[in-house]
Amino acid sequence: MSRENLLKIQGRRRLAETAVLALALAGLSPALAFGQAADMGPLSGPGARPAAKVDPAFQAAEKAFLALDVAERKAIQTDLIWAAKFAGSPSGDFGPLTFAAIRRFETENKLPVTGILTAPARTRLAAEAEARRKAAGFALQSDPVSGMRIGLPALLRAKTAPNNLGASRWQDKDEKATVDLSVYKREDELPQLFERGIDPKVKGRKITYKLLRPDFFVITGETATGKFYRRVEKNEKGDIRGFSIGYDKKMASAIDPFVVAVAATFDPFGKAGGKPPSSSSPAAVADAGPQKRRATGLVLAPDTILTSEAALKGCGTLALDTGKDGATLPARVVKTLGTSGLMLVSAKTGKPLAIGITEGGEANGTIVQRDAAGELLASGAEIAGGKATASLQPGGGGAALFNRNGALAGVIALPPVEKFKVAGVVPSLSYGFVPAAEALRLAGVDVRPSEARTPQSAASIAEASREGIVSLVCASDK
Repeated sequence: MSRENLLKIQGRRRLAETAVLALALAGLSPALAFGQAADMGPLSGPGARPAAKVDPAFQAAEKAFLALDVAERKAIQTDLIWAAKFAGSPSGDFGPLTFAAIRRFETENKLPVTGILTAPARTRLAAEAEARRKAAGFALQSDPVSGMRIGLPALLRAKTAPNNLGASRWQDKDEKATVDLSVYKREDELPQLFERGIDPKVKGRKITYKLLRPDFFVITGETATGKFYRRVEKNEKGDIRGFSIGYDKKMASAIDPFVVAVAATFDPFGKAGGKPPSSSSPAAVADAGPQKRRATGLVLAPDTILTSEAALKGCGTLALDTGKDGATLPARVVKTLGTSGLMLVSAKTGKPLAIGITEGGEANGTIVQRDAAGELLASGAEIAGGKATASLQPGGGGAALFNRNGALAGVIALPPVEKFKVAGVVPSLSYGFVPAAEALRLAGVDVRPSEARTPQSAASIAEASREGIVSLVCASDK
């Protein structure tokens, strides 16, 4: 395994929740907070968004940071959470979030703003972070019931007792803020727990963010008087554990600043003897530097793939990710499909996607894509006015939009709006899509309506389409 891929894996455990904590826990819709990105401008032609340029200062800071021992890099990022509002995962990797946090710390402390911590600056950072941790009374708690570990400020440790979830509970003195650890039954399944957690039939509850991955899910939301955040993880043995925090909205100003730090410390399996869940499949790419461009492709025939033209525009050498230890196969563009933003690519692929389409009219659906590491992802989408509001991640240009019954509703032609990325994750934004019937007609594929089915979970839809959803890589630009 290459060093680059190893760093990706090491850094991608807790990025999904940190991407939206500052938004969802502040009572904001991620889409509203980022202005919907509805007027982001074209990808080509007059007014097109310029291609990202390499920043020499960033490169120098990255080189200096990665020269440090990985334990020291993680320690720096942990201190940056406290002293510089770093909202990423302390993974030891380096990227825009770490760079910005270091520069923020330098600016606030009237140091030369380079993004490179000198030895005196590192000492000051550690001292300031420690002072803030001590002021908050922040300490790692080991649950005597389950063996899980989590860091909590003194405010949330006024009361503690076993709960009825197989673990322990911590609360403030007035019981207006509660942290619960949970151990689930062997027969529980992650997708079913997720579906129950976002059930729209629960009155008075608004889900502000939801994300399901093969080995974890995250749900944030609010009620008329409170806020909550929940994370549930599964390890390689199939054990499922999680934690949740809920609190009165009147306590938001006191609790919100600690949630990123709490989430960064959550260790559901370390002391219990199990391995942490696999990090190879979450949507979020670690706080990392520039990566090769990718797009999601829909396999229409054994050698034909439908994908996004915009996501791969200007690519000189195209390849198909086989999903086997970074191995790729040659691929080439066959033709673009008019002004749809889609194109056909030829490559030796596996099983074509079983395509049954829907004519639309649904209010909710599921986006299935490949991420920036080629992993399969599924997330919920709200469909209205010819657009899908979803958390489209890097690599998601060309993603498939399914309805609740698993029928293809459309194809996302545009790549994700990554300039709105927070902690490595793109929040929910609105994307136009090419309706399934039109996309398949342009591709020369026979269109047939989907057979009637019962509603399916996002995980079920993703699994059913796994072989027919592939990742295309731009190995080199022109």
